[in-house]
Amino acid sequence: LGISQNEEAALHCKIICLMQLSKFNDALQLIAKSPKLTINLDFERAYCLYRMNQVPEAFKLVSSIQNPSLKIKELKAQILYRLEKYEECFSVYRDIIKNTSDDYEEERETNLSAVLVNLAAEDSKIDVPELRDHTYELTYNAACRLVAEGISGDRTALVEAEKKLRLAEKMCKEALEEDGGTEEEIEDEVGIIRVQL
Repeated sequence: LGISQNEEAALHCKIICLMQLSKFNDALQLIAKSPKLTINLDFERAYCLYRMNQVPEAFKLVSSIQNPSLKIKELKAQILYRLEKYEECFSVYRDIIKNTSDDYEEERETNLSAVLVNLAAEDSKIDVPELRDHTYELTYNAACRLVAEGISGDRTALVEAEKKLRLAEKMCKEALEEDGGTEEEIEDEVGIIRVQL
């Protein structure tokens, strides 16, 4: 950029570097200074807004994008979750999961299961799918969903929730020990699960 102010790739790299350093306001200012060079940086602009807690503005931007890319759809799902628009968020995640096959499938399922917990808490009438619960995060979220159903009067859901929470606690310990987590890290993560018990 010092040699050529009109170098789009260099500007994009600088913006990404600022984002990696969590300097989202600086990245937005740089985008605003160079509108001709940053016309294709809607994701970066929206992500910065999202990270700066300007969530409604980020939502407006991602919603205006025609034929959004996968990363825009995923950001939109995160924004909808933050805005507590769980039914819309569910639809976006369902579409992403149905139409995508990559290494982030498990993470998306975990995010979707968190959405399902909130839908259950809201007593939503959406027909929600059963998700796999092969990780402690998914098992934990399934248990939280059962807790939400139990609060609505389903006592058997509470009994099942307790079983799943105990299983999630065991799975969490095993997974973190296998990954070489410290005692403190394991206790922090397991503590989140125990709070629900």
